[in-house]
Amino acid sequence: MYLTRFLCLFRVAHAYLSSKSDGVTKDPRLDPANFLPEDVITRDVCVVGGGSSGTYTAIRLQDFGKSVVVVEKQKELGGHAATYRDPDTGGTIDITVISFGHLDEVKKHFQRFDVPLKPFLIAPRPPDYVEFTTGETINFTAPDQAAVGAAFQRYSAELSKYPKLQDGFYLDYPVPEDLLLPFGDFVRKYSLEALVLTMFNFGQGYSPLLELSTLYIFKFFNARFLDSLSRGFLTTERSNVGELYEKAAQKLGGDVLFNSSVMAMDRSAASGPARLLLETPSGRKLVLARKVVSTIPPLTNNLQGYDLSREERFLFKQFFNNAYFAGVLRNTQLPADAGFQSVEPDKPYGVPELPGIYFLGPSPVNGLFQVYYGSPYKLTADRVKADILTSIKRIQHARGINATSPPQFVAFEDHTPFNLMVSNEDIQGGFYDRLNKLQGQRNTFYNGAAFQSHDSSVLWQSTERLLPKILESLQ
Repeated sequence: MYLTRFLCLFRVAHAYLSSKSDGVTKDPRLDPANFLPEDVITRDVCVVGGGSSGTYTAIRLQDFGKSVVVVEKQKELGGHAATYRDPDTGGTIDITVISFGHLDEVKKHFQRFDVPLKPFLIAPRPPDYVEFTTGETINFTAPDQAAVGAAFQRYSAELSKYPKLQDGFYLDYPVPEDLLLPFGDFVRKYSLEALVLTMFNFGQGYSPLLELSTLYIFKFFNARFLDSLSRGFLTTERSNVGELYEKAAQKLGGDVLFNSSVMAMDRSAASGPARLLLETPSGRKLVLARKVVSTIPPLTNNLQGYDLSREERFLFKQFFNNAYFAGVLRNTQLPADAGFQSVEPDKPYGVPELPGIYFLGPSPVNGLFQVYYGSPYKLTADRVKADILTSIKRIQHARGINATSPPQFVAFEDHTPFNLMVSNEDIQGGFYDRLNKLQGQRNTFYNGAAFQSHDSSVLWQSTERLLPKILESLQ
């Protein structure tokens, strides 16, 4: 066996050197002849990324009788949908993805894996408004519910003028001026001031909120989101969305390659499979797939192994992004039922300037607190953690709490890159029209938040619209 593997590696090295001298551009690492049979995986579809979109896509393709393999860089499925299990109590905490919309796709997906849902309830005690830069409690009066409701009705009326946006980044050209307005200008134009702080709290990870193009606000606060906001959201009954992904992994079985990444790829063949070289815990594997579905954030530095076309590279280089973080802490020494909502009364509508904390409050597990943090730009995890701990120390000091030891993070999630966007100039120049035209080209389909929204409910629904195109391409 060892001799056989050595000969395979020797052939790869020899082919690579030969290709360099002969000017051949085809990557010899992707030649099936250089692999043992057990290291070649043949499937209808290779799904890159096992987050919300990737997992759902793979499960649904299997429903239609298609063979799949999922390439996931982490040790579990779910992406942003991480769950922390407290070793002391056995209790679980959904760290980031907590609520879901009232959509058939949502209810069916959870039901098939026997993960019950329940109405998402707001904490009985209203949070304290805090300025995290000082730790001081702020005497702040938020707009009343009647004013907020009336503002959302006006917002909904404007949103309804763009029905195609509900299904993706589908735009008319020239792009209407309102979609390109900084959201703060849009707010003033349509007298939406009363809803801004609510949007800040629900639209975590979208920053700076008032400076973003209104297009991106419409994409997140879409008609389906507004419906759930009105009816109330759903959440997992056991505070364990990870259960959904554990059971999905069980169903997919050996068709998920965990702790694996794409090293090289060739999707150029007009007929014949795409080829993907993977680094896995059990060595390098070659995937031969009729189609590729890529669900990871399409940033060029995130697609190092991809054989990007000139068009793909040009488009993906236009993206920029926000940063978003979530964590679970113990030993905050704060009141067990106290929540702290960020507000800065000297800023427009009380919306705080970020980077900073959105919210700090109790979790479903007694004694553990959850925290959410956003930034308009990339930050290191260490810097974010340090800022969070400093902010908690300020609150303790402002409340006269003599902390004998610092809080500790028991879980921390860095969801960067978050909320991929492009400039108004690129939007008006047809960026999203060109991006949508990538679907199906070079044996590849794209799925995920960059093509829709950071909302699992909406992503599963949009996957249902993408599936017929994938299935048709496999005929």
